[in-house]
Amino acid sequence: MQDATSAESASPAQPNTPPARTVWQQIRSVTITVAVAYVVICLAMVLMETRLVFPGAYLDPTPPFDALRFTPANPITGQITTLDYTAEDQMKLQGRLLVRNDANRVILFLHGNEIRAMEMDDWTARLSESMNATVLTAEYRGFQGEDFTPTESTCIADAQSALDTLSEITNVPHEQITIYSRSLGGGIAGGLVERMQERGIPPHSLILDRTFDSTVSVGADRFVWLPVRWLMRNRFDTASRLKDFKGCVVQIHGTPDRIVPMKNGKQLFDSLNTPYKSWIEVPDMYHNDRISRATLDRAIVELRRLESESIKTRTASETDLAPADPK
Repeated sequence: MQDATSAESASPAQPNTPPARTVWQQIRSVTITVAVAYVVICLAMVLMETRLVFPGAYLDPTPPFDALRFTPANPITGQITTLDYTAEDQMKLQGRLLVRNDANRVILFLHGNEIRAMEMDDWTARLSESMNATVLTAEYRGFQGEDFTPTESTCIADAQSALDTLSEITNVPHEQITIYSRSLGGGIAGGLVERMQERGIPPHSLILDRTFDSTVSVGADRFVWLPVRWLMRNRFDTASRLKDFKGCVVQIHGTPDRIVPMKNGKQLFDSLNTPYKSWIEVPDMYHNDRISRATLDRAIVELRRLESESIKTRTASETDLAPADPK
């Protein structure tokens, strides 16, 4: 007969199960760690927003070069010159201007977020030639290497300053200047059009090239695990700003665009209430691709068609409202 001690030693060892409280403490510790990490990531995204939205303001400074300066007293035509104009805080901005003697259109071009006006001379020349236009490629504060942090409001204000200067030197009314915008420039154009409508001088024509309904919408789709709609400050709500615009709009977008997905461009187009709008979808054009001559020519044809329809409608409306001749 075995004694009690022998019986205990012969029985199988019991698993060492931790108390329920210890398991709960581990779960709580992991949860707190994950929550803190998530908050840190959110704060980092807020702090990095300017770099993400305006990367062109953080590029290495471009080397200085001897540029011809445009002066109204002695204008240089047929070649690209630097146009000096003043921002609302009196900071000097430098756009790139090509004046054509035989121009039948004046265009303000608003570039995207990862390039500078001085790097777009080839495009300025192409646009001028294709549309037989005087073209100003505007610049924004912070993109010239100066110590300035751009924001949504400052970029829109700088576009307004460029438009005012372009109207002054060409003697063309603000509303008759065509606004062509690309990528983030489309968001800036939306803010500029809103300003012009508030002043009672909305532009007749607008071209939107690979742009979006809002940066918040693009960001929320890309970072689905972050509360982008709560965190983002530079929202560029282009759809909201252009919903009451009644002018002519040609919108261009590439089907395979991944930076600004076509879905966001189409949502902007569908939100436009103007009857004078045209959608051009390009099957093989990515976001940073050079726009083809065929696509640009098609956009020009569509814009002229819409402008013609708009003029006919306006003329018919004015005729209907005219008082009848007394007999």
